[in-house]
Amino acid sequence: MKKVLALMLAFAMVFAFAACDDGTTQHTVGGQIVVGSVTDLDANMLDGWTNGAQNAAIRSLIFGGATVTYTKEGEFEVDPYVAKSVESTENDDGSKPYTIEIRDDLKWNDEENTPITAEDYVFSLLFYASPEYASLDASDVHTYTNCYVGYEAYNSGESKTFQGIRLIDDHSFSVTITAEELPYHYDIAYAAVDPLPMHVIAPDVTITDSENGVTISDNFTSELLETTVNANGAYRYLPQVTYGPYQLESYDDSTKQAVLVINNNFLGTYDGVKPSIERIVLKTVNDATQMDELEAGSVDLISGVSGGTAINSGLDVCDAGNAQYAVYDRAGYGQITFACDFGPTQFASVRQAIAYCLDRDEFARQYSGGYAKVVSGLYGLSTPEYKRNQETVDNELNNYAKDLEKAKEVLIADGWTLNADGGEFVEGVDEVRYKNVDGELMACEINWANTPDNPVSDLLNTMLPGEMAKVGMKLNSTTVEFGVLLNNMYRTGIDEPTYHMFNLATGFVPISSYWYEYSMDDAYMGSYNTNFIRDEELASIATEMKQIPYEDEEAWDAAWINLQKRWNELLPNIPLYSDEYHDFYSNKIQNYDPDSLWQWERAIVYAYIDEADQ
Repeated sequence: MKKVLALMLAFAMVFAFAACDDGTTQHTVGGQIVVGSVTDLDANMLDGWTNGAQNAAIRSLIFGGATVTYTKEGEFEVDPYVAKSVESTENDDGSKPYTIEIRDDLKWNDEENTPITAEDYVFSLLFYASPEYASLDASDVHTYTNCYVGYEAYNSGESKTFQGIRLIDDHSFSVTITAEELPYHYDIAYAAVDPLPMHVIAPDVTITDSENGVTISDNFTSELLETTVNANGAYRYLPQVTYGPYQLESYDDSTKQAVLVINNNFLGTYDGVKPSIERIVLKTVNDATQMDELEAGSVDLISGVSGGTAINSGLDVCDAGNAQYAVYDRAGYGQITFACDFGPTQFASVRQAIAYCLDRDEFARQYSGGYAKVVSGLYGLSTPEYKRNQETVDNELNNYAKDLEKAKEVLIADGWTLNADGGEFVEGVDEVRYKNVDGELMACEINWANTPDNPVSDLLNTMLPGEMAKVGMKLNSTTVEFGVLLNNMYRTGIDEPTYHMFNLATGFVPISSYWYEYSMDDAYMGSYNTNFIRDEELASIATEMKQIPYEDEEAWDAAWINLQKRWNELLPNIPLYSDEYHDFYSNKIQNYDPDSLWQWERAIVYAYIDEADQ
C-alpha cells in the first residue's frame, strides 16, 4: 500500500523591484554596507573546507535554490520560489521517494543566464557524495546523502550509478530514502536539495537516468575537479556562478576582504523578498577598534557581538546617536570541547574534574559583563526545548559549581591515584596524577589548542591552569590559528591527534541531528561526532529521538530531557556561557531584524538603506 503526501504550494507574486518590509512597501535598490568581523575570512568559499562564521555567511548569501527552507519562525517548508511541488510516496519495502519539481524560470548568474535544471540538482548530490569530491581533501558536508538508496556503492567508487536518485526531466528529479533510515523526525529535510552549476564544475560530463538510478559519465574524475574546483582561482575559491540573493564579485586573500553584489537572477526568498542593498563588503576588523570604525562610518554592521567590553562600547556609540542595535539570545554558546577517544579526556572523570576547577558563573560574568548566563547542557538560552522545559532542566542537571574537593574525588574514584613512578600520588609532593591504563601509566596532562587575540582563551588561561594544578592535573596551552584548531578538532588531514581540548563557540540549528552527532559509526566521526565519543546509552537515546514524529512535541521534549541528563553526566563539552548577541549597525540601515535563528546574513536580505543616505 502506498501513501501519498503532496506538499503543493501556491506562488505569491514576485516583487521584481526590491525587498518589502511589510509586504507592500517597495524600496529602491542601491547603496553599500561594510560588514566587519573580528574573524578573518578564508579563501575557501565552497562547502567542505573548514573556516569561520563569515565564510558561512557568504555561502548563505551566494548559494541558494534549496527546495526546502526554514522560515523566520523556525518551521520547515517547501520554497515556492524554487519548487513547484514536492511529493512523497511510501514504497512497499519501506523506502520513501521524494519527487521534486522545480520552477522553469530559475537561472544562473553567468553572462548567458544559463537555466538551472533538475540536472544541476542531481549533479550537486552526485558531486558531494562522490569519491572524486572526497579526493580533494574535503569533508563530507552532505552526509545526508548516505541515507539515499545506493549511496555506499556510489560513494565507494564501486559504481558510477546512484540508485536512489532519478533524473525525471528537465525540471523534475527524485531522491529515495532507505527504509533503514525511517521513520525520521525531519524526513522533509532529505528533500532539501540545492543546485551546483554542472556546466562550470563538470563541463562535458553527462548524467543519464535509468530504472537503476542516475549514472555520471566516466569523464567525471578527480583530475577534472583538480582543475575546475581545486586550482587557483577555480570554483572552490571564486564561485561566481551561483544562485542566491547575492553573488561574489571578488575576494582578496591578502586583505581578507570579500565583495558581494545583488544577483539580479534571484527570484526571491520563500516569502518573495529580494534584497535592496546593492553591495556588501565584508572585511576584518580589530576587536579593540571595531566600535570606533562603526562610529566613524568605515563599518556599517558588526553582528553577533558578545562580551561585556565590546557590547558596552557599542552601546556607547548608540547612546551618542551614531548607530542602532538589535539584541537577541544566542542560539548556541561558548564551550570547551573535548576529544573523548584518547588521552586523559577519554575519561568522563577528567572532563568532570576540569569542570569542577572552573567557576563558570564568574567566567560568564567577567567575559560578558552581565550579558550571559551559564547553561549545563546541550542547548542555548534561545533553544525552544529549553524554553519549554527550563524548570526541569535547571533543577535536574548538575551545574558543576566550582569545587576542587569534588574534582579530586571524581579523579580518585576513577583511579587517578598514582605518581610518575607508579607509587601513590601525594599532594604537595607530586605535581601530576597518573592512572594505569591498559598496563601503562597515563599522565593527567591535557593539551589544549586555543586561538590568538581571543578573550575567552585569555580568560581561561587566567582561571583554569592554576586550579587544575591544585588537584593534580596539568594543562598545556598552545595557541594556533582558528583554521588549524578546526582541522585538529575535526581531524581533517590529521593522522595522529595531538590536542585533547579546544575552546570555541558553537551554534544550534533548526535540525538538531543528535543521532549523527553522537553516533558510534565511524562514518560520522569528525564530521558530526566532533567529540569522537562512543557511549551506547547516549547513542541509543539520540537514535530513539530520530524516530519521533515531527508533530509529537511532548514525546520529543521527554527524550530531549533524557538526552540532556546523559550528556550532562558524560560532559563531552563544558558550556562556558550562553549569552545575548548584539548587532550594531549604521543609522542608514532600515528594517534590519535579526534573531537567534535569523542572523545577519538572512536579516540583511530584508533590510534597505534609507534613500537619503544613498
